[in-house]
Amino acid sequence: MANIEARGAGWRLKWRLGGRRDGAAQSLTFLPPPGDDPAATYQDVLAAKAIVEARLHGMTREQLRRALWGDTDAARPLGIPTFGEWVRMWETDRRKTGDVQKDTLDRYVQVLNQRAMPMLEHLHLTEITQETIRDWVAFMREKQRAHRTAKNPDGRPLSPQTVRRAHAILHQCLSQAVPRYLPANPAARVGGSSRHAVGLPKVTVHEAVFLEPWEIDRVLSNCPDRIRDLAFTLVRTGLRLGEAVVLRREDVVLTGKKPHIKVRRALKPDGEIGPPKTAKSRREVTISPELVEVLNARATGKASGALLFPAPHAGKVRRKGDPPARDVWEPNNLRMRYWLPAVAAAQRCEAHPPPTPDKPARGPVRKLRVDEVSTCTCGGRLTRTPRIHDLRHTHVSLLVEAGWLPKRVQLRVGHASFKITMDVYGHLWDLGDDDRLSAMERLLATSADEDA
Repeated sequence: MANIEARGAGWRLKWRLGGRRDGAAQSLTFLPPPGDDPAATYQDVLAAKAIVEARLHGMTREQLRRALWGDTDAARPLGIPTFGEWVRMWETDRRKTGDVQKDTLDRYVQVLNQRAMPMLEHLHLTEITQETIRDWVAFMREKQRAHRTAKNPDGRPLSPQTVRRAHAILHQCLSQAVPRYLPANPAARVGGSSRHAVGLPKVTVHEAVFLEPWEIDRVLSNCPDRIRDLAFTLVRTGLRLGEAVVLRREDVVLTGKKPHIKVRRALKPDGEIGPPKTAKSRREVTISPELVEVLNARATGKASGALLFPAPHAGKVRRKGDPPARDVWEPNNLRMRYWLPAVAAAQRCEAHPPPTPDKPARGPVRKLRVDEVSTCTCGGRLTRTPRIHDLRHTHVSLLVEAGWLPKRVQLRVGHASFKITMDVYGHLWDLGDDDRLSAMERLLATSADEDA
């Protein structure tokens, strides 16, 4: 059902396409001309409401405009684009300037199309207020779903990270409309406040796993041959997985005074190979003699453009000049088929293995799943479940323990800013808190003696 609400000196007609609760939100504002009778304008609103309901809410705002006035441009408020039009303008401009990497911009546009367009597409930019943003955030949290499958067609609610990521992208998109079309960004915090007033959900930050040396050895010893050298390289360089799997023979310098890896490329989420994540990610990472030995064995006899860590699966060629995609690891395949089984094997105790699966009536006994591990308290068994990315975290923790300064760590791992390094790893450095606490206790003790 279409609804009418007061809007300043006029009225706004609101409905959803198809009359569905999850249909794209539509609205049209009616303002009485100066000196005109407001009652006449309200009759126009009632007539528009009747048209929308007669067509079972199956018309957009632009279609309603054409039905009422014919010339939609005449009804457009001062030439302000709709949100859908603005997103296309913003995307075109970003592609021309090249200030956002192609794969990143593709992902931004995809998120806007999936999350924002259903509710905001037909609103003019000037009609998007903080209240609109609040309603949109609530719509994402309550109505939108992700990970729909045949077994779970309804999917599951969006995670807090997904909601906040969509809001951040919308904020970035609308900020480019200021001041050309908007006096201020409606998705921004108000008045310099440290908190958003649009109901963004709180995010539980994933706690990084910093492996001990014996845990590293335990995991590596259980890695299959296909990924052992790759894992060995990740924990000794702090490279991102997407940077390591596309390393070529020409990207490593194994001789001279400073053997190093030149990070010049990365595997993108869409499977393409492109530049690293940020400008700071383009770097040279020095390597130890132990890693030189491992990489030299993999590089010997290979052409300059050959991958050091090729994958065992097939695929199609992606781009001229790059190795065939069948040679590049698909990260999720690596994780599910090789990494998680290796971690599970490291979590199993030889003296107390998990129960053997029952033998079926026909066929062989299935292999143990990655969640079927030992539960004993024996020493030497891995009790944590690290991600592949935790090898990067572990590398940084080892650098800190070895006395590396924060700025050197930032440059080595390729963080875009020093703040990121300190936000993620700042707690690892000894900043003299123990000495300061001892000094505080001595002051308290001195004060107590004087009072006595």
